[in-house]
Amino acid sequence: MKYSSAAVTLVLAATNWQADGFGTLPLSSRSSFVPKASFGVAQTTSSSLSMLVQSSGGMLELEELLDADTGVTKTVRKSPLLWKIASYAAIPASAALGFGMVPSSKMAANAVGAVATGVAGFIGRNKMTDVAGSAAKPAIVALVIDYGIGEPAETAEKLEELRDEFSVHPDDFKALCGDVYRKYLVGMVKFDNKPRSSELTELENLKAALSLDNLAVGEAHMGAAQDWFRETCLFITEDELEDEDSPERQAMNKILYLTERALKQNAETDGAFLYEMTRTAKVFNMTYYEALERVEEVVEPFYERALVSARAKLGSDKVSATMLERARATLGVNDRMGFDLHESALNDEVRSLIGGGEDGEGEIDPKTAKFPEGTMERLEQLREILALSPEDVEYEITSAAMPMFRATALEAMKETVEGTITPEEAWKQMDQRRKDLLIPEEKSDELVSTVVVNALGAPLEEVKKFVDVSNEGAAYDAMMDAIVAKEVVEKVLKSAGHTEDFYDTFCNPVRRQSVNGMFTDSERAKVYDIVVRRAIASTDEGKLTDELDAKMQIVKGIMAIDDVAAEGQATKSFGPKLFNVMERAMKEIMDDFTPALLETLTAEVEQVVDDFKISDRMIAQNGRSLYGKALQILKAKAPGGIPTKEQNEALAGLQELFRLDPKEATPMHMTAFGNVYKKSLEEAMAITGIIRPEYRQPLNDLRERLGVSEQQANELFLSGVKQRMIPMVEWIVSEMERTAFTQKQLADRRQKDLGEDYFQSGKGADGTLGLGAEINVLGDIMNLIDFYVENDISEKQQIDTKKIEKTIEEDGEKKVVEEEVPIYETLYPITALETGAVDQQMAEVLYRQFVVGSFTTQGPNAVRYENSRATFGGILGLDSKKMEEIGSTIGNTVYDNYVGQSMRTKGALDQQDMMFLANLQGKLGLTAEQGEGMMLDAQKKILLEELEVAMTSPTPETVRAFREKLNSMGLELQKDMGVSKGRITRMFEIEVTPGLESGELTVDSGDVFSEIQESLGFSDEEAEKALENIVLQKSNRDFEKVAKDARRGRTNEMVGPLTRLVRYGAFVGGDLQIEIEEKIGRQIFNAYESFDFSGLSEDEIEENKDMLKTLLSLS
Repeated sequence: MKYSSAAVTLVLAATNWQADGFGTLPLSSRSSFVPKASFGVAQTTSSSLSMLVQSSGGMLELEELLDADTGVTKTVRKSPLLWKIASYAAIPASAALGFGMVPSSKMAANAVGAVATGVAGFIGRNKMTDVAGSAAKPAIVALVIDYGIGEPAETAEKLEELRDEFSVHPDDFKALCGDVYRKYLVGMVKFDNKPRSSELTELENLKAALSLDNLAVGEAHMGAAQDWFRETCLFITEDELEDEDSPERQAMNKILYLTERALKQNAETDGAFLYEMTRTAKVFNMTYYEALERVEEVVEPFYERALVSARAKLGSDKVSATMLERARATLGVNDRMGFDLHESALNDEVRSLIGGGEDGEGEIDPKTAKFPEGTMERLEQLREILALSPEDVEYEITSAAMPMFRATALEAMKETVEGTITPEEAWKQMDQRRKDLLIPEEKSDELVSTVVVNALGAPLEEVKKFVDVSNEGAAYDAMMDAIVAKEVVEKVLKSAGHTEDFYDTFCNPVRRQSVNGMFTDSERAKVYDIVVRRAIASTDEGKLTDELDAKMQIVKGIMAIDDVAAEGQATKSFGPKLFNVMERAMKEIMDDFTPALLETLTAEVEQVVDDFKISDRMIAQNGRSLYGKALQILKAKAPGGIPTKEQNEALAGLQELFRLDPKEATPMHMTAFGNVYKKSLEEAMAITGIIRPEYRQPLNDLRERLGVSEQQANELFLSGVKQRMIPMVEWIVSEMERTAFTQKQLADRRQKDLGEDYFQSGKGADGTLGLGAEINVLGDIMNLIDFYVENDISEKQQIDTKKIEKTIEEDGEKKVVEEEVPIYETLYPITALETGAVDQQMAEVLYRQFVVGSFTTQGPNAVRYENSRATFGGILGLDSKKMEEIGSTIGNTVYDNYVGQSMRTKGALDQQDMMFLANLQGKLGLTAEQGEGMMLDAQKKILLEELEVAMTSPTPETVRAFREKLNSMGLELQKDMGVSKGRITRMFEIEVTPGLESGELTVDSGDVFSEIQESLGFSDEEAEKALENIVLQKSNRDFEKVAKDARRGRTNEMVGPLTRLVRYGAFVGGDLQIEIEEKIGRQIFNAYESFDFSGLSEDEIEENKDMLKTLLSLS
């Protein structure tokens, strides 16, 4: 719709604007170009003057933006009301411009003139709105410059008035404010690439002044990043952006920092923060985590300066832990960075106090440096402000003071070694220095380590230097100096109250403070070897004196040489002398032993041991070798290879001389005489393989004479048993394979062609109870069991105890008491599986066959077989679990066959069957629960077979009969038999459908339905649902027929289906879900009224008619 230009003129004249000759209002004294009359802006405020004096980069950017404003938008910005009115109508462009350029007193006349001359074209309402919106942005900038952001609420209120004046849509105005924020942020980076803490407050106030939400701020920050990066990338390289001192990199870091702070201070959610920060980082080709690292580059110097300031203000009320906490929150210092910087500040303070200058980086004189008075009080104040622990302060003091303490300790130890001062005086100097340096007394252990390392470090370094160039003489002398230093150190440590083991504390190579840490394992062994060799060579008699031995022990400790390595060195140095004496003694004893000779030889050996400080370990080591030789000498001399009584006495003398434990000698006796004992065992076993009782004691006497232990003798015995047992098992396996498998099965099993077997009938194993029990290997199995039992091979081992009740007679009265008795487990040290004579599959087959034979065999052997089942399983190598599993499998087979046969012939199990199964349960070793479970499983299998047959061609009678049979046995279809819900539903349908169709079952047949429902295990809901489905399916078919017959006029054909529909409707309350045209419905109802209702009462007839009306939706 358009208005006439005259009308517009009248409207404009009515506004009574006051304009100057150029159509603009007089400028106010402020820097704004926004008309005073339009916004009601105050003349001047102190806050605006302040901002002009201390303009940030953001304000400078806005001023530049305002200075660049020209053209129509500038004109509209000066007279927004005019353009607001003009936007309500479509007028010529020249008219619109004229209204803004002529004085108001000539407004009407010039309006007419403007219309007359404005034939160049029209500006539509939308176009003028766009111009007004574009002009609003500079107006926003001007207002922000004038009012500043010191009072954001006031500025926000003025901006709201500005939006109304320019009639800009709120969303558009919000976008313009966001763009102003973006320009402001660009200016902050453009004019100063170093961040200032005040800038965080600026951005927060600017956001409030512009009434921006978090989403708008995030968009503005990403836009600012894009603007800056787009301009920057034109002039610099990527290498420059990676340079930490590059202004551009610093500016980039500043943008990321201000973005991170703005998002965090806006209380963004974690997800929103991640999103906004990630996309801003992406502008700079960074990941989210890289951006956070850049933020830390900005934050750390900020907070370091704050900590320096905090240290400077210690002792005043100008700094506190709360203030630092606020600073961390404002700057974005995380806990990890905060803790690290706090520790660094504490370290700087400690070093400055001890003489390192204000920044702690100055040179410190280790001999004279000390903490001034009041140090601990000042550090305690700093600790509280930094929220550090006393342990942190202690650590920093100790770390800074330890080099000074080392200098004093080194000088004191040097003077002690030279004899200038005593060890006691040396420690007093060290302890006083510790106090001067404020090192806590509990750090004494660490100070002691310092003393030791300082004292032994220099001589040991000399030792290493000479060892590296193979200068053994100089290395030996340097090691002697180290021994002297070690003795002095021990005295100082004693004065310090140190009681721990010196070598374990200071000479353990694993520990960081070990004095021998500079040596490798081989170098330490080499030093020890040098000292031992040169110490022995330095004596006139070539003996190891007590003084030399003491030095060797010190070197052994300092170099951390373990006993085994020391023994090896001693063996190399002194072993030949000891071996010669012991070998000569062995030969003399084996030649002609007497007790007197033993005493003489013992004295000779002891003399060598004393001269060279030889350990018992070295004596035993040589003794074992020489004793083995002695046994070989004796074996060659002994008649039949069996030692005589005198020869055994000589061997006992050797054991005493060589300090051998009899247990150490038995393995050597086994090597020498084991075959003799084994041969005797084989002779005792004879043909049967069973050692008769009268041979057992002589075999034990022979064992003792040969010096063989019981365990070794038993191993030889089991070895002999194994040799005899393998052929017996292989024979049983062979017979079992030949009789149980067909020729092809046997060939497949043995993987070779066996030719034709005339003894194999090929008949399946279907014997008694379907188990193939006619296979006769029981005799061979019993021979194997007898062999095992009569040789007493199995072992009984106690595994637990149990309490039993026992009746005893006490004082003529019987009473029941509890007695604890052991529980034993039988172990089988040799098994058929272990020997490899049978595999797992055949072992299970053999055990299964034996179990079957044990309960199918009649006569005197039946009990014997039954009692031997567990023994045979153990001989085969089957565990109790596997034997129980096989027994259960057999039981299942037997129960399935027997129960199935009985139920197929009798229909159910009778008393005689139950007695037979109870007897069978005992023979199979089954518990009552296991037997009952197998019987039920067998019954279920038969019943499920019957169900399958019944459901093949189901009738209501067969389904009812099966259901009643199941009820009589106390079984449920789903719970006990596992019949699916779908099949049970089908059974329900089969049984009730004929009754529903015939009318035998009606809504009054509740008892019948309940009986069927409970019998099938249906809930009320399930039964109702199944019945409803049947009714709906049947009624759907009947209704289709009724509708067809009605259309064709076959009233006589509708009688049966319509009668059933009425009956079905009663089951579902008349809701058979029938949809029909009213005309057809009326036709069906009229036909129904003509039916013969004889046999029904008037009430029943009326009820049926009402039901039919309901079904047909008739009123």
